Amino acid sequence: MSDSKETGIGTDPDDVKKLQLDKGDKVALKDLLEKRLIECGWRKDIEQKIRDTLEERGLANITHEQLSAEIIPQARALVPEVVRKEMLLRVREALESPLGSLEK
Repeated sequence: MSDSKETGIGTDPDDVKKLQLDKGDKVALKDLLEKRLIECGWRKDIEQKIRDTLEERGLANITHEQLSAEIIPQARALVPEVVRKEMLLRVREALESPLGSLEK
């Protein structure tokens, strides 16, 4: 199987620029993701995981970096599949739309 360096597929800088989201789309997608995560209870679950970890390890015994390193992988794994799929669709729509159709 040949890679993109050999075929030239996916390496054109012009193609990469065409696939970038504008700032408005990025903000709209971020806001939508935050809304969906709150609606499904993900945010409360993660807040509770943080509280439990701090209670377990003790506030003085864990740094922000250690807490982040422990919680972030768990948080990413707990994002509901329905939210992942919706966000994937929305990102694709935004990339394919010349005017940014997220402002619905």
